[in-house]
Amino acid sequence: MEYPKREGNKTLEGECVAIDDNGKGIVRLNGQTLFVDNLLPSEKAELEVETYKDEISAIKVKRRFNDSPLRVKPLCPYYQECGGCSLMHLSYQGQLEYKRDKVKNLLHKFAKIDFEPSPTLGMASPYRFRNKVQVPIRLVKGQVVSGFFKENTHQIVPLEDCLIETEEAEKILKGIKKLLTKYHIPPYDEDKGRGLIRHILIKESLHFKETMVVLVTSNRDFYGKVNLAKEIVKMFPEVTTVVQNINTRHTNVILGEQEDVLFGSGKIKDSIFNLSFLISSRSFYQTNPLQTEVLYKTALDQAGLTGQEEVLDAYSGTGTIGLCASIKAKKVLGVEIEPSAVRDARLNAKMNKIPNAEFIQADCTTYLLENKEKAHFDVVFMDPPRKGSTPEFLLALKEIKPKKIIYISCNPVTLARDLADLKDTYDLVSVTPVDMFPQTSHVETVVSLKLR
Repeated sequence: MEYPKREGNKTLEGECVAIDDNGKGIVRLNGQTLFVDNLLPSEKAELEVETYKDEISAIKVKRRFNDSPLRVKPLCPYYQECGGCSLMHLSYQGQLEYKRDKVKNLLHKFAKIDFEPSPTLGMASPYRFRNKVQVPIRLVKGQVVSGFFKENTHQIVPLEDCLIETEEAEKILKGIKKLLTKYHIPPYDEDKGRGLIRHILIKESLHFKETMVVLVTSNRDFYGKVNLAKEIVKMFPEVTTVVQNINTRHTNVILGEQEDVLFGSGKIKDSIFNLSFLISSRSFYQTNPLQTEVLYKTALDQAGLTGQEEVLDAYSGTGTIGLCASIKAKKVLGVEIEPSAVRDARLNAKMNKIPNAEFIQADCTTYLLENKEKAHFDVVFMDPPRKGSTPEFLLALKEIKPKKIIYISCNPVTLARDLADLKDTYDLVSVTPVDMFPQTSHVETVVSLKLR
């Protein structure tokens, strides 16, 4: 939603007292709480406040009177416009401390749990870490551009380079845009509902020379699409597969349900702990491969598997955490609702010659409710989507009573909500934030719970 047209503005002076959950500075003035981009605690600033019908519509820093000792100069030239890396003005050590405090505060706020998390596990170099690029394609002043949508708008900010994406992905993206121009393949215009290319998705393997390109189109009819795929592969030999994803819906959801493989197998392969994993366009795979092993090692260490445990991998995706756990478990059952992810998980088990892991397609809540009378699990790994788990799943979990629950969360708010449902039956053993998304306010958390 775009901000309304500016009606008036005023200038205020204030001091930032904290950073909110989205990386904005908190300023309290005259009984109001203001949320301001690019402002750190202890910094005083002159703020320009835009209003519409007596409501604040936008706030920006006009000038700072002092700088926090934790302030650094953002390296990205698009920092002010893009808004994607909301913490790039905060030193990396400051980011790690902020994320630890964020988890601690949200556990207290939403679960009434007072617990000291471990220090956030960070990266040696917090740039160029993403193995997945996913950008809209638009026509701006006759030029094919890619970028990100400006905050709260559908106005695209054209970017030529993103410092959290790999240089290889950026080269491929630039090359594809040149090919679209060369062959007069029109980008999608969402206002007019015309054009063809909606998004470009690039997935890379860290351990193998394999890259996937996904062309998200507004319809299946695409003259010359196979030749375009061959041109992409010729230009970039590291691209081993090209997929057309068809999304005909008027929606913010990027990928559609239908796909055609234009070149290669439609999958790429990566590795975690010397196990190989197949990745398709729609299946979930962690976007920071360097930190994925840190995340999973933390989870597996907290589980303390001895080889005798029966393990449930809930929301199992392509089976990554479950297959890694299978090496030290008696048996692993993965439950996942996305069919393509389940297919990949089964192929991954077969490819790695792992006989003690099984994967089924089902909604995790439905599965547990239907099987809670006969199910037995010693350890449960759960890695739900951002919306968290469900009260029904958590209640069934408490009835089954696994000895340990290892909860991997990408959203500390829903994590805290779910822990509030579990705390009458389980004790909190450890809380470890892991920085999977440097320069942003997002944080992954591994929580270990023990049956009381």
